[in-house]
Amino acid sequence: MSDAGPGGASRRQRHRAQTTAEIKATALKHLVEGGADAVALRGIARDMGMAPGTFYTYFDTREALLAALAADAYRALAAHLRTAREGARSPAERAVAHGLAYREWALGHPQEFRLLFSGRSPHARTPDATEAEYELCLGIVEVAATAQPPAGEPPYTWDDFAPHFTEVARSAFPTLTPATLARSLRLWGRLHGLVTLEIDGLLRPQITTPERLYRDELDDMATWLGHTPPTDT
Repeated sequence: MSDAGPGGASRRQRHRAQTTAEIKATALKHLVEGGADAVALRGIARDMGMAPGTFYTYFDTREALLAALAADAYRALAAHLRTAREGARSPAERAVAHGLAYREWALGHPQEFRLLFSGRSPHARTPDATEAEYELCLGIVEVAATAQPPAGEPPYTWDDFAPHFTEVARSAFPTLTPATLARSLRLWGRLHGLVTLEIDGLLRPQITTPERLYRDELDDMATWLGHTPPTDT
């Protein structure tokens, strides 16, 4: 008698998927409470009551486990941003909504944000994590692609960009130009810079309302994109 369940998955496959999910949930708890340095395979195995030898059949290195957490976080952030953009009524609102959602998620998930974007991120560059990262990047490409090109943009060619990222972006947006792709990276830099300073506690000593500074930057960004910033907050 077959032990296949819904979708044809065997009992063993279902058990492995469930255990993998439990490992990631436990690792995420460690990450949230203590940052990436708190994610240790033996500690997680101990919390779950698993023998290290069994645990290593799921994740054989700490970097692999962190890469799995990163892939989940990339997709969670991408979904959060996509929901924000879908609720917008105009290109300007879409740009601002994306930016506000980016800051909101970062402030609500500071350790996941650091895992994704710290230059010291210890997670491995696995195919799944890379695919999830590109899924996130396509959101800001969408914002740039709906903009009216600013006058006098610097010239770019496809040779200026990583080939695989270019392939992914052009597949999602067939009419994309090199200048638009460059614009999307510049937009990301504008959003990311202030958020990172705030997450790391470097803005509060200088300004009491970082959110006001960020909102002004978003309005300026919308103007740079050729849009009229929305008047409501």
